[in-house]
Order: sequence, then structure tokens, then C-alpha cells
Amino acid sequence: MAKIRLLLFHPLMHRREFLRRTAVLGAAALAGVRWVPSLLAESTPAASPSPRTPAPSPGVPDLAVIEGADAFAATLRAVELAGGIGRFVKPGAKVGLLINAPSWWRKPGSFTSPDVTLAVLQLLLDAGAGEITYVIDPAADYWSRTPRGATLPRLTSAPRRNPGNWAEIEIPRGHSLKKARVNRTALDSDVLIDLPIAKHHAGTGYTGALKNFMGACHRSTNQFFHQGSGAKGEYDDVAFLSQCIADVNLVRRPDLVVVDGTEFLRTNGPAGPGELKRANKVLVGANPVSVDAYGVTLLGLTADKVAMIGLAAAHGIGEPDLGRLTVREAQL
Repeated sequence: MAKIRLLLFHPLMHRREFLRRTAVLGAAALAGVRWVPSLLAESTPAASPSPRTPAPSPGVPDLAVIEGADAFAATLRAVELAGGIGRFVKPGAKVGLLINAPSWWRKPGSFTSPDVTLAVLQLLLDAGAGEITYVIDPAADYWSRTPRGATLPRLTSAPRRNPGNWAEIEIPRGHSLKKARVNRTALDSDVLIDLPIAKHHAGTGYTGALKNFMGACHRSTNQFFHQGSGAKGEYDDVAFLSQCIADVNLVRRPDLVVVDGTEFLRTNGPAGPGELKRANKVLVGANPVSVDAYGVTLLGLTADKVAMIGLAAAHGIGEPDLGRLTVREAQL
């Protein structure tokens, strides 16, 4: 029987206008002060409706979480529970896939399960999606990492490689990041699907939906994330890195987020090797802040312990308080 947990719905989950974080919350977050829902509620105004992803109809949760040993089946069920693929993708839509599986993530638990991605591709083809393009090309052996890869050529051949076109984007509401070089597929797609893995990160503590948008950025922009403040090492200024992640998520919010929480790095992330945890969960939602707020719990964390989540929430990107969201959980 499905396990259902219904919590108070908060309309910010499905709204898009990107608002500057207030000075009080931004200063508190950058200073390492614990994020509290009451502070966010007082300082973050409601945003305007998203033109891409409609608000869910009554009964559709903000977050759908399915637990099951079969990642492919769990993904199909999670999207269904989140309102169905038709809520996000219309026939003929141009789709960009932002998968956390580039060539440099090779260790177990460091990349999005290909079974999760295959399930999303199945849903896209069923929905009649038009052109499907990688935002960043996955590793050459990505599909061979699952037995399904050899049996579903219609799915593995559906996406086209990224053409490598970039655009310089101004971010006037960014605090630390004022401009970014972003892949045009992420910008121009009718539907952007974020496919991260929930895993440990040596700098930010957690990497999921918000941080995965760095995969849509040019290496020069990502280098600025790590060293733009004058830091010498990659993670010498985590506060600056966290703010840049929040800022770049003002560029474009994904329309659908599907998080692989099946097996992931619990330590020594993001590259590994490290201790693995198997939660056998797939998380689906329409907002990266809200999905990450649940995703961190898979690692035993809370949203207030991961600075980028509070900073993105302060921008008005999404709701990090699970107590304000409708979360539905079920088992296969």
C-alpha cells in the first residue's frame, strides 16, 4: 500500500519570477547563520506563475518519492505520481536533458543511474516529444552501465549530442555571479529536465538539482564559481561557491527534476570512490530548491545545513521547508 504524507501546500513551489534575496537573509546565510523558515517567509515575496510548468491540479503533490529496487520502474511511477509526463511535456516539445553523467564521473554512486535516464526517455517518447538534446553529453560508456542499455536502442539513440553552442547571460539579480556562459540547449529548450544524482560533495556538503545546473555552464564560468573570490583551492570559499550556485539558478529553472536517490556516494563526493548508500528512491518535482530540500535528507542532512539551498530560496526560486509542501511517498 502506498505510504502517503500530505503536508501544507505552499504556492511558491510552482512560481518562477527570480527575486533578489533580502539583505537580512543573505547576510545571515553568508555568515553561516542557521536558516529558519520564519525568516524566509517574512523576507521572500511570492513570485509570478511559471509560463512553462503549470501548477499541479488538486491531489498532485509538490514532491513525489518512490522507493523500489528497480530504478527504471520507480522513475516511471514517480513521474506518474507527480502528475504524469503530460503535465511537463507536450507533443513536439524541444527537450534538453541535463544528466549528471559526464565522462569524469565514473566511480559507483557518482553519476545518475542510466536506468533513471532511460525511464525518462521512455516517457518523453510516449509523450510525443520532438527534438531531445543532451545539455552535456554523457560518458561514452554510459548506456553500457546497465543491462537495459543494450536492449533499448530506441531510447539510447533518441537524444542528440550537444552542438556546443554557448551564450553569455547577464544575471542582474545575482549577488556573487553577475554573468555566466551557459549552453544554449539549456536556454532554448521548451522543456529542461534536470537529472541529478543525490550525493555527498566535499565542498557544499550535498550536490543535487541546484548544483547540477553547473553542468549547463562553460568551464570558464565554473572556474569562477570555485576561484572567483580569490580562493586558491576548489573548496576554499564554500560560501562564495554556494552563492554562485544560487545565482546561476536564476538563469533558468528546470521544468522537471528527476533525482536519482537509488545508490549514491555518502562520503568523498562528488567523484569518489567513497562509502555508498542505497536508498532505492527516485524523487520527482518541478522545483530544484524543494527537491533538494528532500534530497539532503537521504544523506542525513537538513536544508538549513546546505547553504546553496537557503540562498536559492532567498532568491525566490523555490520553497525549502518540507512542512510547507505536499510530499507523497510510496513503495513499488
